[in-house]
Amino acid sequence: MSLVISHRGANKLAPENTLPAFELSLSLGVDGFENDVHMTRDGVIVVCHDDTVDRTSNGHGAIESLTFDELRALDFGAWFDPKFAGTTIPTLEEFFALCGSLKVVNVEIKRALDGSTPIAAGVIRMAKRFGLFGKLIISSFDLDMLAACTREDADTCTALLYDPRNPLCEEIHDDLGAFAKKHNLKAYHPMIAFLSRDYIEEAHEAGIIVNPWTVNQPHQMQFLRDWGCDGVITDQPELALQIMQEG
Repeated sequence: MSLVISHRGANKLAPENTLPAFELSLSLGVDGFENDVHMTRDGVIVVCHDDTVDRTSNGHGAIESLTFDELRALDFGAWFDPKFAGTTIPTLEEFFALCGSLKVVNVEIKRALDGSTPIAAGVIRMAKRFGLFGKLIISSFDLDMLAACTREDADTCTALLYDPRNPLCEEIHDDLGAFAKKHNLKAYHPMIAFLSRDYIEEAHEAGIIVNPWTVNQPHQMQFLRDWGCDGVITDQPELALQIMQEG
């Protein structure tokens, strides 16, 4: 049975990447969470998808240019529904505090605007402090960020996120195992459009985990379950759980 990994929490029921969204995911019985992290100007790791707070809060500006106190004063819930007014941006520490019962914890590290990578070590060290390193998958579209993770700890489970815009797609698909070995990857998190039974079989023969995104359609969930995909990253965790259990 493929693991069900809720994308930004239960983001159809609560504001994405907030504690209410992750708490609701837990209540559904998901196997894992996916989130997105950035580092504030004063070095705090926070959970948010975008580089800026404009879309998901009542504030403006890049997360990297704001202090944690400035971010914490913003409302990250009212945009979704007035009943979530007053919801604050979570720290990675608050997020990890919810993850003890999960099978997988997928932290996506976004590329820093200046290209720096100190957030990589910060995520790994905090995961170890919470006893979550064995469940942790760090994913990124940025190979430099993933390399920083394996420099911090060679045993880090790193996953390359990619979509058709990635100029390396041809090289990746020419030999999934060779590309993973070259970049010390333990997993691929491709866009769902790339997936096939052959892709999953080739990856598994090379010892590589496959968790595609964003898997929201019932037929996609059924195919991936039947093909033996390791997990599905989904905005529809309740539906995905039902379909995986049917298998």
